[in-house]
Parts: sequence; C-alpha cells; structure tokens
Amino acid sequence: MPLINQKRAEAGLKPLVWNDDLEKIARGHSENMAEYDFFSHRGLDGKAVSDRADSAGLSKWRSIGENIAFNRGYADPIAKAVDLWLNSPSHKNNLLSPTWKESAVGVAITEDGSYYFTQVFLLRK
Repeated sequence: MPLINQKRAEAGLKPLVWNDDLEKIARGHSENMAEYDFFSHRGLDGKAVSDRADSAGLSKWRSIGENIAFNRGYADPIAKAVDLWLNSPSHKNNLLSPTWKESAVGVAITEDGSYYFTQVFLLRK
C-alpha cells in the first residue's frame, strides 16, 4: 500500500492503516474473481463487500468501501492498478477520501498473468 499512501500524502491526506482482516476479505474476492473468471464488485454468490465483511465476522464498522482493478501485460501491474483507480472518479474518490482510516489490498494472479486487485476501505464506529 505504499504507492496508495504516497498518493494520499501528495493530496495532503493521512496514510491508511493496514488491516489484516480487510486483507483476507480483499484477497478472497480477488481469488474468487481470478478462479471463476469474472470482474465485479458482487461475487457470484451475490455478496457485496459489506456482506463479505459480515460473513468474515468483521463488525462494528460505520462505513466500508471497495475498489477493484484488473490488468495484464504491464511491467508494473500495481502501478497500473493505482493509475486506473486514479483515472476513475468513483475509485479516486475512495482512494483519496479522508473518511477512510483503514485499508488493505488483496491480489490474485492467474496462470496467464492476469492480475485481479481488490482494495477494501473501512471506517470503524
């Protein structure tokens, strides 16, 4: 998450704090998208990030958000994912929102070199 926190610092924002529970939720969604070859905020089970957080036992949060990205064939797939997010108004809003305090990113890579990224953002109660 160093690149994300660098972009936040450039915008005058505090860094996001890594959360291992969010990483498990994010990685699980990325792995699911990679394994079943789909790209969506909703899983094939119909669950959104809030549902996945509840299923994982994460509680006492006020607000939760998610960014997803997919790419293949780039020398730096992480930088490409962050660039894609920064060039999308809704994803940029998540990335640079002062609301979020905690976050984590989960990545899955397929055999053909496709990268699936999920970033989960959290504000506790």
